[in-house]
Amino acid sequence: MNFKRDILLIDLEFSGFDLQKHEILQIAAVLLDKKTLKEKKVFSSFVRSTKWEHRDRESMAVNKISLDMVKDAPSLKEVMRLFDKTFGHNVIQAFYVGFNDKRFLLDAYRKTKTKWQFDYHYFDLWALFYSYLAMKNGLKSKKDFAGFGLEYLIKRFKIKISKNQLHDALVDCRVEAEVLRKVIMKA
Repeated sequence: MNFKRDILLIDLEFSGFDLQKHEILQIAAVLLDKKTLKEKKVFSSFVRSTKWEHRDRESMAVNKISLDMVKDAPSLKEVMRLFDKTFGHNVIQAFYVGFNDKRFLLDAYRKTKTKWQFDYHYFDLWALFYSYLAMKNGLKSKKDFAGFGLEYLIKRFKIKISKNQLHDALVDCRVEAEVLRKVIMKA
């Protein structure tokens, strides 16, 4: 395998899906080597909440982030500066069902007046995994064809994590990296 750039898997946890009302609460990323897909660098940080009272209860039930986890965290500006410094921009960004992650990340750059320097190309890992599973007859039920979450991939690819770790942004990035390696190696 020979990707032209290293792959940066990014996952965000946020307090809901409305850019005006909700906010990023955690940013994590794993940089994978373009030739081996081995982990090269990692980043994970909670982000201090400034809109805690506007959080969406359903989103919070999924990500399990508490006020104690974010009240003393670095500001969004500090986190974005560290994130940018950690990886640079000569990477291919990848997200798992990345529509909201990408929107919130772009908005974080705008809000913090940090210049977006990434290439506009990126992977949506869900689409890649969906195609792979469809080719391997791995989509058996109507629910599988409509969509599946990381829980399905963890079970399908026999990845070992405890259930309470799921939806921690860094754990999710590492699960996505493991599935990507398995899919690419079997393709």
